[in-house]
Order: sequence, then structure tokens, then C-alpha cells
Amino acid sequence: MHRFLGALVLAAATMASAAEHPPVAGHVTFLYFNDLDKANHFYGEVLGLETAFDLEWVNIYKLSPTSSVGLVNASGGAHKPSADKPVMVSMVVEEKDVDAWWEYLKSKGVDVGDGPGIGADGHVKAFGFTDPEGYTLEVFAWIDHPK
Repeated sequence: MHRFLGALVLAAATMASAAEHPPVAGHVTFLYFNDLDKANHFYGEVLGLETAFDLEWVNIYKLSPTSSVGLVNASGGAHKPSADKPVMVSMVVEEKDVDAWWEYLKSKGVDVGDGPGIGADGHVKAFGFTDPEGYTLEVFAWIDHPK
């Protein structure tokens, strides 16, 4: 998998022509887990995300005022956990906050590698890590947002 793939996909979406459509108020990416308790601990306690919605089989955590990540138990929801984890959650932050997130996660014991790097042909500063079940997460900032 190409490093910083999420940033490239977002760049492509940003460059696409705007279609006339009704507004979108937010975004939730749902991930499916065999061990929802362990996932909830990671997203709530380790990442420090605020709970927006909580049921026995699904929890939604706020990434920003308009985007969230939803954690779903293997026995609930529309899908089942996948062994290959084909989804990546990218958290877009200000450039100065990439290093702050790296330090924060490192202090929580998360394997965040050797530090942020420059990717997407010099357009982003980013680093990646995985959650307890192997989903890839990325923290990135635009350095030079492509037009």
C-alpha cells in the first residue's frame, strides 16, 4: 500500500469538479471489530476521542465537529470485520499539530514509528499507526494543498 494513500485520495476528491447536490452535514467512517471493548479503550482512552453515540454494539467517536469514526461489534451492524482491513482513517490536522499528535500517541505507548514524514509528492506531512485490530490510522497536514 502506498504511504499516505489517504492524503492522495483526499487530494483527488478536492480537485474533482463540484457537482450541484444537497449539502452534507458530516461524515462517519464505520469500522468493524471482533473485540469492541478493546477498540473502545483505544479510541476513547488512548486517542482521547469524545464519545458522540454509545450503544452496546456501536460507539461513535468525534474526530471533529463534522466527522466521526464509528466502532461496530462483529455481531451487530451491516458488515463483519475483515482480516485485511481495507479501510484507513485519516485525521487531518494543522501542520504544527502533526508532531504534537506523534508525541502524544508515542507517550500513550502507540507504535508510531520514527516520526512524521513528507509524502504525496511533498504536499503532506504525516505518520501512520494501527489500532488493536489492525486498521490503519493516519495523522496528516497539508503543506502545500494541491489546487
